[in-house]
Amino acid sequence: MTSVFFRVLMTLAIIVFVASCGPSTPDKPAGAPITVYVAKTIITMEPDQPKAQWVAVADGKIVALGDGSPPKMLDNRHTQIEKRFADKVLMPGFIDPHLHPMIAAVLLPTHFITPEDWNLPRGFEAGVKTRQAYLEKLKKELAAAPPDQPFITWGWHALWHGPMSRADLDALDNTKPVFIWQRSFHEIVTNTKGMEYLGVGQKADFEALIDHPGIDPAHADFERGYFSETALAAAFRRLAPAVMAPKWLGRGLGEMNALLLQNGVTTVSDMATGIFGSFPMEAGLIQKTYARSDIPLRVMLMPYASEVTARAGSLAAAPALIKKDEAGFEGNRVFINNRVKLLADGAFFVPAMKLHSPAYLDGRPGKWITKPDLLRQQAQTFWDAGFNLHIHVNGDGGLDVVLDTLARLPRDGVHADQRIILEHLGISRQDQIARIADLGLMVSAQPNYLYVLGGKYADKLLEKDQAEHMVRLGSLERAGVPLALHSDMTMAPADPLFLAWIGVNRVNMDGQLMAPEERLSVDAAMRAITIEAARMIGLEDRIGSLARGKTADFTVLDENPYAVEPMRLRDIHVDGVVFEGKWYDAKKGASDN
Repeated sequence: MTSVFFRVLMTLAIIVFVASCGPSTPDKPAGAPITVYVAKTIITMEPDQPKAQWVAVADGKIVALGDGSPPKMLDNRHTQIEKRFADKVLMPGFIDPHLHPMIAAVLLPTHFITPEDWNLPRGFEAGVKTRQAYLEKLKKELAAAPPDQPFITWGWHALWHGPMSRADLDALDNTKPVFIWQRSFHEIVTNTKGMEYLGVGQKADFEALIDHPGIDPAHADFERGYFSETALAAAFRRLAPAVMAPKWLGRGLGEMNALLLQNGVTTVSDMATGIFGSFPMEAGLIQKTYARSDIPLRVMLMPYASEVTARAGSLAAAPALIKKDEAGFEGNRVFINNRVKLLADGAFFVPAMKLHSPAYLDGRPGKWITKPDLLRQQAQTFWDAGFNLHIHVNGDGGLDVVLDTLARLPRDGVHADQRIILEHLGISRQDQIARIADLGLMVSAQPNYLYVLGGKYADKLLEKDQAEHMVRLGSLERAGVPLALHSDMTMAPADPLFLAWIGVNRVNMDGQLMAPEERLSVDAAMRAITIEAARMIGLEDRIGSLARGKTADFTVLDENPYAVEPMRLRDIHVDGVVFEGKWYDAKKGASDN
């Protein structure tokens, strides 16, 4: 009995063993399917593996990169070989680390009459470079505009188009509100109907509008119909019913989405969320728009000091409010990332930046957006609370104050991992570049200042040498300062290859070469719109380069930026993007893929 029982057990054991060893049925693939994209060249921006010929993607992440023939199967998973990019060049998805979605949404639907050309999704807008041409185009567009709606145009600049006042606009049209937005976005001029639309047709009402803490009376002029900087914020609240209406904003965001896809941008930082209303309102709208899966864009929200202080009731309470806001925006596509923006001196396109010496040739003093004493308090408060600082600074006079402020902040111990990023850096000196490097600061620069304004500012507003050396990218590169390029849309088109072209060539829109020693290398320019741009906003572990485990964001190009002549960088065609592993064709638009 025992022997029979033993033989049965042995037989069963053998059957089980054979069954377990013999592959009678193939194993099922484990995990999500993999798509392997094959390309002519893949530029990774990773020093250990700078190039590849294929990249494998699953669940929106990169799982492998390699050269030669792509693998038929990876990790025992179903693997699809995708050869649509076989003759294309892939780069990490372009990043614009300083852009204003709400400003773009407000301005893109306006009538563009600007000094430089714009290639917009709705069509080509030729630049207008004389006062006569500006007035002719303005008259033509006023005549065609609806008579019962405010007319809003953007792009006026006195250096090309001459001065503009309420009387000038009344002479052109006194039947409807007319608003002329200066090229910088930091100023508007309006006619009498516009003043009435804003509720400040009477001087007493005008004075009541600007008689508030934080508003500098010098930033507005009743007779001229003029509002700038701090006064513009008050005026904008009265203009909001026109430009913040859902239909208007929807059109503007749609145009911006198409423009970003057209230029290969997959991630942006909204560098002042709440600029028009409040952080909760604007952040909520952005979240509602970009949490959708059919728009290939990731948005990092950036609180800014004055808005959050006003909501919190005091500067001391502001850091805690940002932390509270951050808890409500922790998604993969719309989020806050422990950062705050501060603003030092005025706009570059006006110009209103604060200069040291030599100062403006016309004697203007420049403006502070935030007075130095308050700026120092803001920097100390947010730094002590553990935030990374992004500081808008344009002139070398403003930069002196900013650098002196930052030199007082502790950089060791609990602050060792915090970062400070200088935003724009229009006019600077060599001694300041050295201080930036010594302080371990980072720079997110605005190259379009040079392209549009370099020639005009020379000998008219700035000393020739000072104007030619604006945006010292070459010096920053040589000093080893981490460097990114941004559009500050709409201060420049959200077109990273165009921004890189300016940095590499330093040719302005009149064809003049300006301070060639300040040219950026091609490699530094490519890094400045990919991995270094990611570093500016603290996302270099997720995006900005192509490596195993990082997000599968690619920009698809017809040519290799490292292989073309530098003057052709801006002409490289963008076919579209792969965003989180999914292909989006630029020809179809952001929401039609």
